[in-house]
Amino acid sequence: MTGNCICGAVSITIETRPDFIHECNCSLCRKSGAAWGYFPGSQVHRQGATISMMRNDKENPVAEVHSCPHCFTTTHFVLTGSPDGGQGPRDMIGVNMRLFDPDALAGVEIRFPDGKAWSGEGEFGYRRTSVTIGEGFAW
Repeated sequence: MTGNCICGAVSITIETRPDFIHECNCSLCRKSGAAWGYFPGSQVHRQGATISMMRNDKENPVAEVHSCPHCFTTTHFVLTGSPDGGQGPRDMIGVNMRLFDPDALAGVEIRFPDGKAWSGEGEFGYRRTSVTIGEGFAW
């Protein structure tokens, strides 16, 4: 599957559909308009240059967020460290699934983590029950 930013200068191709999509309510996800699918780095292929930033509202941000330098659409993030500060997974890329046609994502579960209330340690809670794209839920 291939998705594009608004202007088409950046495209992201993924080899498989995500197992699920996170629609988080933390300030980064909410303000960037992103909903994340997670993939090993080897399964994500980008074409086009991006600009990146590290969030400054967390002590250990560990995610470098990339956007198109022309239309500023958030495209993906790469981990720069382990979210738990330890030796957790680092070969993971979060892809903004809003780049893709929603019809191509029919049947994928959307989960709603409560990133706004998450301290950054341990598991996070969910703010509502998950839904499946296309089963009475248009995304």
